[in-house]
Formats: sequence, structure tokens, C-alpha cells
Amino acid sequence: MALNMYFKNGMIRKTRCRIPDDLVPTLYQIHDNADFPQLTWLIDNLYDNPQIEPDIAQELADEMVAFERLILSLRLPFPRVPLHKVQTFFTEAASKQQVIYTSSD
Repeated sequence: MALNMYFKNGMIRKTRCRIPDDLVPTLYQIHDNADFPQLTWLIDNLYDNPQIEPDIAQELADEMVAFERLILSLRLPFPRVPLHKVQTFFTEAASKQQVIYTSSD
């Protein structure tokens, strides 16, 4: 199941993003890794519709960059475009100090 996310961007607009099904198995590769505590938290709470505070969003974005570097160093295949979209979404929410709301489908 995918995780849909959004944060408020102005009075009416919302910025949306989605963790697609094909990215979830990639994220599970670092589950319970001490270097990725926020990504582990996200994986554990993926289907509980967590709210993500701006400071956590920034930590998630930073961990996703580190995760990408790890995957590239191991020369493993991964869905690069979805990973970049999610990382950019977390960074934007953090920079605008917006809470991210989620729902799974």
C-alpha cells in the first residue's frame, strides 16, 4: 500500500507527494538500522497515518540522502526518481515549517 502525504501550502493549496508501492521494499532494506532512526520510524508507522513534524521531516530528508549514498556505494538498483521526489517533499515541508499529514490507500 502506498502512503499519500501532503502539507498546506497557502490558504487553500496543498503540496502532495506519495511513497509508492515500489519504494516501500527499498526502504525496508534499512529497517532497524541505527543510522536511519527516522526512516525506521516511518516504516514502522507507514500505515498508521502518522503526522510528521517539520523537524522530523528534515531528519527524514537527510536520512534519505544518506540512504541513497549507501545504495549507490553498494551498486544496488533502486527507484531513484521516487526517492528524490520524497526527499524533496520532506525538505520543502521542513523549510516551510509545515506539518505533513498522511493517509494510506
